[in-house]
Amino acid sequence: MREETGVPFSELTTLRLGGPARRLVVAETEREVVEVVQEADAVGEPLLVLGGGSNLVVADDGFDGTVLQVATRGIERSDEGLDIAAGEGWDEAVALLVSEGYAGVEALSGIPGLVGA
Repeated sequence: MREETGVPFSELTTLRLGGPARRLVVAETEREVVEVVQEADAVGEPLLVLGGGSNLVVADDGFDGTVLQVATRGIERSDEGLDIAAGEGWDEAVALLVSEGYAGVEALSGIPGLVGA
């Protein structure tokens, strides 16, 4: 888990707009995601969950709370199908699903963002 303060949203979003996040936590595991959410809940701190930042516009004032950037990675295969982590790229996931023979998802190609969005 990586933590920084004062990171501008202009570095975190595709529109390159927005002021600073008071606190940015980049979580690379599901456990880290849960810990950050529980921590913010326990102290009543505002929390913004961020994926790839493709659907987000933030004011120049920024966000006075914790920004949790979900950066989980991984793909697991099972008899039921594929389990794709929330931090994986959406378009790459669609391409993988199509290559694995899953039908119906090909029309969702080209949408920016991450699987968890």
